[in-house]
Order: sequence, then C-alpha cells, then structure tokens
Amino acid sequence: MVDKRPTKSTARTAPTDEELDATAPLPFVVWAARFTAYFLALGGIMLVSYAYYGFDRDPQSFPPGFRLNPLQAGVNFIWGLVGTLIGFFRPRYAIVFMLAFAAFYTLVAGLGTFAGSVLGMELGTPAKVFFWVVVAASWVVGIRGLLQRRRARLAGEDPGY
Repeated sequence: MVDKRPTKSTARTAPTDEELDATAPLPFVVWAARFTAYFLALGGIMLVSYAYYGFDRDPQSFPPGFRLNPLQAGVNFIWGLVGTLIGFFRPRYAIVFMLAFAAFYTLVAGLGTFAGSVLGMELGTPAKVFFWVVVAASWVVGIRGLLQRRRARLAGEDPGY
C-alpha cells in the first residue's frame, strides 16, 4: 500500500526578520567590487556603439564620459564583468580583485598621464582625474579590506567573506 501522507516540501522558506537582523552586513570591499558594474555598463555601451558605428570612428565624436577607444572599452568591459561576478557571486575574492584592479588602473592612469598616447589612450584632463580618483579609492578600499580581514583572523574570528 502506498503512503498518501503529504510530503514536506524541500523548498527553503524565507528568512525571518530576526534572522536577517542577525546577519552581518557585507564588507565595503564587496560593495566596491559590485560597483565595477559601472565599468561593465560603460564598456558594453561603448563596444555596442563601436559595433554599430564602426570601430574606426573617432572617440571624440562621442559625448563626454563615453570617449573611450575600442581597446579601453574592451578593458573596462572585462574588468567590470569580472568585478561584478566576484562582487555578487564570489565575495571572498573581493579583496584580491580590488587590489589587482587598483594596480592595473594605477598603470593605466600613470601611462595615460605621463606617457601621452600609449596604446592609443589619449586621456583628456577629465579622464585623468577620473582614473586617479578611481585608483585612489580602489587602493583605499582594497587595503582597508585586507587589514580588516587580517585583524579578524588575528582575533580568531572567521571574516566570512
């Protein structure tokens, strides 16, 4: 004879308010990695624009804030994609990502500022200021996250990310 009792659902129920209140907030470094979705969007918009208008189009013909050459757009798209994936799906790698992001964009900002038009990057003054602000913020966030993780491990706590 077959048992006709209702079976318990294996679906997970939503957490209660008390469980949500007890959950530790995400570290700032994870939110910074998520913020690289801006680079994903900017690079994607520019790559689609170049695919539509042609890759030989002059970057100066685009509006301010979108004056990236195809190489810069591709680089921004890749870094934004990786950062978005790490920020949302693998937050434990956020510190490493932010430090690598900061190092790479330090190189880009340095070459764009001091070497002129390296790799076709002709950075105007607003772009230079933007890149240096991004570099400074990335280093601050990455080092702060690294120090917080180290402090938590020295205290015997699991940082959880």
